[in-house]
Amino acid sequence: MNRELKKREKLCYGVGHVLNDLCASMWFSYLLVFFHEILEFSNSMAGNILLVGQLADGIATPFVGFESDRSDISCKYGRRKSWHLVGSVSVALTFPLLYMQCIGCGQNTPEYAQFIYYAPLVVIFQFGWAATQINHLALIPDLTHDDGERVTLNAIRYTFTVVSSIFVYGVAWGVLGLPSSPSSKNSELSPADAPAFRTLVLIVVGTGILFSSIFHLGLKEGPSRRHSFIEPEDFCTENCESKGQVVPDENTQLIHGPDENTPLIQGRDENTPIIQIKTPEITTIACSINHWYDWFKKPMFYQTAMLYMCTRLVVNLSQVYIPMYLTDTLKLHKQYIAVVPLVVYLSGFLAAVLVRPVTSFISQEVVYFFGGLLVLGACIWAHFIPMNSFMVFGMAVFLGMGTSIILVMSLSMTAKLIGKATTTGAFVYGAMSLTDKVSNGVAVVIIQNLNPCLCECNRCAVFFRGVMSYVIGAIMVLALISLFTIKFTKKIKPSSQIENIQQHNGSDDQQSE
Repeated sequence: MNRELKKREKLCYGVGHVLNDLCASMWFSYLLVFFHEILEFSNSMAGNILLVGQLADGIATPFVGFESDRSDISCKYGRRKSWHLVGSVSVALTFPLLYMQCIGCGQNTPEYAQFIYYAPLVVIFQFGWAATQINHLALIPDLTHDDGERVTLNAIRYTFTVVSSIFVYGVAWGVLGLPSSPSSKNSELSPADAPAFRTLVLIVVGTGILFSSIFHLGLKEGPSRRHSFIEPEDFCTENCESKGQVVPDENTQLIHGPDENTPLIQGRDENTPIIQIKTPEITTIACSINHWYDWFKKPMFYQTAMLYMCTRLVVNLSQVYIPMYLTDTLKLHKQYIAVVPLVVYLSGFLAAVLVRPVTSFISQEVVYFFGGLLVLGACIWAHFIPMNSFMVFGMAVFLGMGTSIILVMSLSMTAKLIGKATTTGAFVYGAMSLTDKVSNGVAVVIIQNLNPCLCECNRCAVFFRGVMSYVIGAIMVLALISLFTIKFTKKIKPSSQIENIQQHNGSDDQQSE
């Protein structure tokens, strides 16, 4: 049966991704800055470091998802939490080394040699990050089948994501911008700021380890379910049609069904869930997902993956390039690479708190659309902000609220897509994340190779303004197009299916006579 989660369990679940969130904020906001300004890597080589990480994460993600769905590392501890623990340890051991100068390296160490040193660390870190992320997300369908509870868990999870980012930028502000900070004497970043980044990463990882311990000690996963029944969701409509099945709507009633331990592989008998249509003498069996490859037969799977990919591109690219936009385009002091992202995530925190009650009377698609409009407004605003202007804080509020809303809603729509098919939940999140990681890595490399900073700084200022406005805005438009296709698919009515089944049942009756 579907049990109601306690507040303590929801809280412990919410902090389970804090280590990942802290590292992700540093990864996307400061990786290019650190490798380019502190280690003095070229634009393309700094982009290649990020690409290696994104590709490693993309490859590890479906592998971890498949293995997490298929087998247990520890049956008593829980399959999701076991993978989560392995990932957390990998992250904690490798991430600090990425923000420190390589062991044995000096000023004359070739760039390629340093790349060889950092690349394996990036791969191990990204494997751990993927293992933690996928299994933390896959716990949501395992913990509850209620859509409202799932939205709550996603909102709590993203709230801690925002809090984690606020923490990172607050500490960064302290080590880079406060008057007492040694690195605050110069307004521009330089190799002299290396100790500040070392201090930042050690504080970040130490805090993440603390919250991961709370997650593992405070939340019980419970027994794994090898077979599960998927609720008749809207996304099954077009797939049931090909199988001669009916998808329930407002005129549909679930007569009876199995409990959570009833296998779906048994025949159609008194224990099989029956869907009754309030049309005379028409009954059918609900859609089900028995294997991970069944998802490839569902168009809604691809539509949701496109939406999730575009959402992540908007969130991550804005996070990666806002520091360069602030320093190279708006010519602001280096402390603003912490202050402005801090405003972004404070705004995101407010949006994450407000989005939960709103979804109780407004659909997830409508809320996502509103968030997308906020992002587009931020992109337009970024195009017109003059140098050294505090208008950037208004743009940051729009960007923070918009990206927070679209990310929470995209995760909630992914959880709704999974329904009760929890045995393949990690695969779905893995597939979604694969498109996210690869697209982000490729996008960053393309942008970095088009970066004209080495030849003309004035063009560089225009370049980063274009990234924040045109590139991110175009991706947001593509996400909204994907949203409309999902909404259109959900509106397809199964009336033709009912007529076909009526005709099919009538022909069967004639043959039996």
